[in-house]
This record gives sequence, structure tokens and C-alpha cells, in this order.
Amino acid sequence: MNNQALVRRFFAVVVAAVLAVAFAVVGTAPASAAVKGYLKIESVTDKNDPGLGLLVKDRPFNVVVTVLDTAKQPTTVSRATTVTLEEVPDTGALDGVTTATIPRNGSGVTISGAIYSAFGNGIDLRVRVLSGVDLEAATTEVDFAYSAVTRNASPHNSLSLTDSNCAAPTAQIPTCGQFILPEGANGRVTMSVGSCDGLGPCRVVGSTKALVVTAIADLKDSQDNPLYNKTSPATVVVACDKDLCRELANGVPKIPVIYTLENTGSLTKTAPPCPAKGVVGENQEACVDYVQSSRNQGDLYLVVLFVHDARYSI
Repeated sequence: MNNQALVRRFFAVVVAAVLAVAFAVVGTAPASAAVKGYLKIESVTDKNDPGLGLLVKDRPFNVVVTVLDTAKQPTTVSRATTVTLEEVPDTGALDGVTTATIPRNGSGVTISGAIYSAFGNGIDLRVRVLSGVDLEAATTEVDFAYSAVTRNASPHNSLSLTDSNCAAPTAQIPTCGQFILPEGANGRVTMSVGSCDGLGPCRVVGSTKALVVTAIADLKDSQDNPLYNKTSPATVVVACDKDLCRELANGVPKIPVIYTLENTGSLTKTAPPCPAKGVVGENQEACVDYVQSSRNQGDLYLVVLFVHDARYSI
């Protein structure tokens, strides 16, 4: 009995010793595992047109990455450090050039030529270290539009902007637009079509969901004088595919248009009917001119009048 007790006691001591070593290994991280600093995503822009102001599916884009120390101040790396761009979670839509190397003593790098093959809102992109100095990863949230068109404009010179990829709405791209500026604009004019996910109560019929048309322009001249007023407004024609905007009634149905005056905001307002053809009401920011609106081969074309750039959907 004494020998058995001694064996059990010895076994218990051995187990305790092994566990103590295990806890010591788990609880004490090697000094080399300490984070040396942080990565920071400074910007994500269109590669060929950084001034576009948005990202578009299938168009290459650049991600500018910088290095911060443990106090979150700009710093450099002590050896070459390779970083990679990835989507979280991975959907398989990210392709193109997704890695770059920060040189020794460098403070950052540009990942140039990544491509995202889908469109949507709230896409999480992360940059992390593959090799080199141990730096905490950085994440940013971006939107990718389905399409975008842009032109340079000048005051008092008329401009009409139409997306050649969406000359008419289809079941696949059920909403698109035309930006009509009789008095032009000051500088660049951009119109894009993108997802409505997370932006507002956009129209849904079966599996077809309306997209968002965003129109951006400086509607003042170089002296800051407005180019448009409520009796001479600017126009966006929101086109809606017949599968999404089919109504039993004849003529033009009064399907509501939702909007915001914030070019990156949620669609929180509903445009009321205009009081008369071609006129924005006295207390209206924007309105739907159902008199000028029309149908063509079943598709609906709603005329929205306004004096400020905005984004719209149905």
C-alpha cells in the first residue's frame, strides 16, 4: 500500500509539474510576439481617376497604407515588410494586385491595381502583414458602385449625362438615370448607380430590388451664385424596369421616389409631387414631375426636379 501511495504521489507531482510548465508557456508570450506598431489605411481611390470620389466594380483601385508606432504616430519599418489586401469575409470578389512591400526605413506603400468584381455597400477591406515587422492590421469599410460616368462642366453650358452601360433599365440593372443640367455646373459632374442595401426602403418586387442613382455636381458658378432655382431646376430622370415598376393602372403611376441631399447618406426622404410641370414647390427641396414622367416599352421614367445634387431611388 505504501508503495502504491508513493507511486500515486509521484504521478501527481509529475502531472502538476507538467501542467505548471504548460501554463507558463501559454501565459508568457515570447518578446518577439509583441506588436511593433500599426498599419493605417489612409485612402482607397480609383486607380486611374483618383478624383472620381467613389469606387466602381471591375475598375482598378489603389489603397494607400502607412505605418504608425505604438503611440499611433507616423513611423518607419526597420526591415522590408510585405502587406496584403483582403476582403473580410472573403467572397471571392477581390482580385488584381493585392500585395505590396514597404521598403526598409519606409513609412508606407500603395497597393496599386486591386479589382473588386461585385458591387455593394459596407464592404470590409483589411490590410495585414505577410512578412517583416509585426504590425497590427487595419480595416476600412467602402462601397462599390455598379457603374459611374463623369464629365467636366462649366456654368451656363448645358450638359446631359447618361450612363452608356445603362441606356435603359433591365431586370438585372432595374434602376438607372440621366442627369440633365440646362445651365451646366461648375467643374466635374458625376452620376453613379449602386446598391440600396442599408440605405433605405427601396422598392422590391420578387427578387428584383431598386438601385440608387447618385448625382453629384457643383450647381453654383465661380462667384457662388446658384445656377438653378425652383422655376428653373436641374433634373434627374430615374428609369425603372417594367419588372420592378409595373402597375395595373394606365399612364404613369405615382410610385414614390426616396432621396437624400447627402451624396453618401441614407435615403430618408420622399419626394412629393411637383405643384406644376417643371416647377419645384415653394417648400420643396425636390419633387417628382409626374406630368413630364413617361413610360417606354413598359419601363417607367420618373422626372425628379431639384436645385441641389442628391441621390435617389424608387
